[in-house]
Amino acid sequence: MVRQNRKFTPRQRTTRPLGVPLTSNQPPSQPLNPPIKRQDGWYIVPPLSSRLYQKSGLGMMQSDESIRLTYEEILFCHWHRHVPLPDENWFRDSVVENPDVVARSVVFDVARSGGEILIPVENIPEKWGIKPHPSTWAVRWNREQIFSKESPVAHVRWAWTTDEIDWKEMLEWTNTVHSYGMLAEFFVIDEEMDVTMYMLSMAQPSGKQRLWNSFSNDEKQLLSELWNLRIQRGTGWYIPDNSTWPWESIGVEHLSGRHLRNEEGKWIESLLKDSTIPAELELFNDLMIRGVLLRPGFKFGSRWRVYDTPVGEAHAPWLVQPMEYAPETWEAACLAVRLSEGVHKSWLCALPQNEKWHYLQMQRWLPGRS
Repeated sequence: MVRQNRKFTPRQRTTRPLGVPLTSNQPPSQPLNPPIKRQDGWYIVPPLSSRLYQKSGLGMMQSDESIRLTYEEILFCHWHRHVPLPDENWFRDSVVENPDVVARSVVFDVARSGGEILIPVENIPEKWGIKPHPSTWAVRWNREQIFSKESPVAHVRWAWTTDEIDWKEMLEWTNTVHSYGMLAEFFVIDEEMDVTMYMLSMAQPSGKQRLWNSFSNDEKQLLSELWNLRIQRGTGWYIPDNSTWPWESIGVEHLSGRHLRNEEGKWIESLLKDSTIPAELELFNDLMIRGVLLRPGFKFGSRWRVYDTPVGEAHAPWLVQPMEYAPETWEAACLAVRLSEGVHKSWLCALPQNEKWHYLQMQRWLPGRS
């Protein structure tokens, strides 16, 4: 087989060398001074400090008008503001002291690449009245905002693709950030030092399928009679008479009958007996009472594909994965989202909390460009 000749040019990945600026701006005629070490961190002194702070929101302003910089800010200034590193061993020593410097510096650079202003939470003055969540790494302003006078629009976190995910903690963080009226953004960095940005939000799947309470007594009696005709096949059931089946969102028509999955049959039986919904069907029940239609999602790596209309009228807007089967690492989560969005669906992780089901949505995101 002859390999097809590809017409496109692969995207060039940034290598971010030390000692070489990434900006195309000309360096100043008089070389800038490097950050200086003080007892509690690294500082840049006036007049450069004022310019970096006022124009770019870099550093935390001090009473002497110097600014204290985080490691990632020092590297950003080195790449984009022609500021020398403190010395040739500074980065190596910094990584020894704090291995997160590698990821944080790359994520910080990518997050600011579109002109947005990202400020680490440790540089947020108390007088601004911003109370970041303990898990938040930085807060973000849009490029057109004045960071010193306006509220940020997002809280930001980051992780390596190999890091494990605590979905309950992610739900709590997202809900808390939303309670502040802000976006919850998560940046994932891979072993190529490439960063993919995501937004976490809460989804509310809903549809207009018939609900159990909408059926008349005669229709419920008909469902009971048809259910009594069931023939077990595999883990599901086959009902020979499809012509009078009244509930289009339950089961599929095939071989002149109605085929119900295991969960559908057990759920129908619970409704007909007016008994308590089994624990393993609580999520299924929550989705069904939202008026959606559920079909298996195994082709897309999820438990269900979820329709808000009858099958055939439109594609399913959502793929739902229960928390116990959700990806364990960010690498797997990124793959699930990529697959979902590749077929024009939103990926949702379903989690129980406070006797309710919550649907955490993860979608790829470009701040300021989406």
